[in-house]
Amino acid sequence: MAPDLVVLDVMPPGPAGGVLRAGDLVVDQAARVVTKGGRALNLRNKEFELLAFLLANPGRVVRRDELMRAVWSHDFGDASTVTVHVRRLREKIEDDPSHPGMLMTVWGVGYRFDPPAAR
Repeated sequence: MAPDLVVLDVMPPGPAGGVLRAGDLVVDQAARVVTKGGRALNLRNKEFELLAFLLANPGRVVRRDELMRAVWSHDFGDASTVTVHVRRLREKIEDDPSHPGMLMTVWGVGYRFDPPAAR
């Protein structure tokens, strides 16, 4: 395994600028490229940052307010911003966005990224 390659379901996340991997989903932080099954995905800036944050915290429930601080650098704001970005991100990374398998909603709390091998 390459030193900058991180398999999230087995190892902790790598340093910023590394590569995060969950199943066939690969996030190259330095190149700001996301692929799924070898196919490049077209993510907007905040979608990329949201995905990278969630992949770096697999299996952990992350509250919307924490995502606002981590991704948008705001201590306040409309939580629907997070909801909309999660929906758009699901459309791009999930096989069936209406029945997500990786980017899970934890009702009343926030979101959790479940790596494919962890299911």
